[in-house]
Parts: sequence; C-alpha cells; structure tokens
Amino acid sequence: MTWDQILFYIVFASQILLLSIVLPRRILARMQHVRETYPPADYPKLYPDPAEKYAVSRFVFQLAYLAVAGLGFVIMLLMIFVVDHGTFAADGFISEAWPAGYGMVQFLPFMLLEVSEFRQFRLMRQLNTRTTRKAELRPRRLVDFVSPGLLAAAATFFVGCVVFDLYAHDWVISWGHDTVQRTLTMAGTNLLLVAAGAWNLHGRKLNPHQTHADRSRQTRIVLRSLCYISMALSVFLVTQAADDIYRLAHLNAVLISLYFQVIGMLSIGFTVKCFETTDVDFDVYKAEVAGA
Repeated sequence: MTWDQILFYIVFASQILLLSIVLPRRILARMQHVRETYPPADYPKLYPDPAEKYAVSRFVFQLAYLAVAGLGFVIMLLMIFVVDHGTFAADGFISEAWPAGYGMVQFLPFMLLEVSEFRQFRLMRQLNTRTTRKAELRPRRLVDFVSPGLLAAAATFFVGCVVFDLYAHDWVISWGHDTVQRTLTMAGTNLLLVAAGAWNLHGRKLNPHQTHADRSRQTRIVLRSLCYISMALSVFLVTQAADDIYRLAHLNAVLISLYFQVIGMLSIGFTVKCFETTDVDFDVYKAEVAGA
C-alpha cells in the first residue's frame, strides 16, 4: 500500500465520521434538547404533528445516518481488501468517484430532514389561527446581513480561480477545454447559491410563528454560509487546475473527500454552531391565552 493510499484511507475515515456520525449526532442532540426543554404540553405550536411522529422521525434519522456510516466503512474495507488487490492501477491511483459518490449519499439523511422541516412549517401555517399578520416595514437589503467585505472576498475568490485556471493553461479558451468546463461549473453553482440566498432574503416566511429577529439571524447565518461555500468551491477548483500542471491526480480522491467535509462543516456545522437554541424566542410557540 502506497503513502497516498494510506493518506486517502485516513481522510476517507474522517469523512465517514464527520458527515455520518459527528454532525448528525449534534443535530440529534439539538432535537432532543428542544424536545426536553420545550415540551408539547407547554409549546403546542411547535408541534403541529402528534408527539409520536416526532419520536419516529428522530429514530428514522438516527437509523439513516448510522446505516450510511456503516456503508462507508464497508466501502473502505472493500477498497482495502478487494479493490486494492484487484483493479487499482500499479501506481496506487484511487478514483475520486469513491468519496464523491459516497459523499452524495451522506447528505441524503440531511435532505430528508430538510423535507420534513418544510412539511412541519406547512402544517404550522395551516393550523395558524391568527387573523392578523405582522410584516417587516424595513426592506431586507443584502448588506444588512452580509458584510461587503465577505461579498468582495467571495467575488475575488471566483475571479482568482478563473484567472489562475487560464494562466495555468496558457490562456487557452475553447469550448471543450477543462478551463471552460470548470468555469461553467463554478458559474452555474454560484448562480444556484445566489438563487438560494435570494430566496432566503426575499422569499416568504416559512415558519408563521418565527419572530423578525430570529428570521433575520437565520438569514444572516445562511447567507454567510453560502459565501463560505462559494469560496470553498473556488479553492477546490484551483486544486483541480493545478493538477494539470503538477500532476496531482493521485491526490484527487483525497481532495474531493476533504472538499465534502469542508462543505459539510460550512453548511450544516456552521448553521448548528451559530444558530443556538438559546438565541431562539420559543415563547411564540406557547398556547395563546384566551382573550389575548
């Protein structure tokens, strides 16, 4: 086994532990804390579904991330004891398809949790009996939630990535060239990030009980996270461009694994860390007092 294979297995094990053990357990602990601190009896608006459904949802989420973690270790063992002795090239090359494909599977439990959250907000709106609605009179401007410096940094990373890629390939611009393909990939991904940011900034409020302060805090965290993800993508694509110069193909699997871990930390980890439950106004989920 070569040194780059050993490095890959260490990094891949880290990917399994971070995205399928550490981050899901932090989310599960957060859910349990909310459940115990703000029970359905005292905060009925927080639980539009019967209490049993939330217990089932937590169990399914836990089962899902444990199953994905187990799958990761099975894949790694197969790579070590089967593929490593079968189809690997003599130089120890490991395809980046392994960590990339598994990384997409790792995000499935989080996506299911997100879908469940959207469904809960829809039920909240259906059960909301308030006839009066409160609206923010102040327009929600981007610079009120993200500093101009962070926006400039994200744009600089984007331009710097394109310039470096062009420089590394002698400023060759042709439709089938890797530089153009990477630039289009980066531009398309950033457009999706911009769309997600615009929806968070100007879209309808999904949670009908959420206070303006909590929504503003959440929007600020999401927009910052999207900027960091954009910069991480630029850095990753720079490494891909550098591969064409320094022949780093044997490290591609390591780099893509690290990239998935960084994305997980900048999206899920960053949100969980910054949006603490102690900062949320849970009084809005209490039962309304008659005549109030």
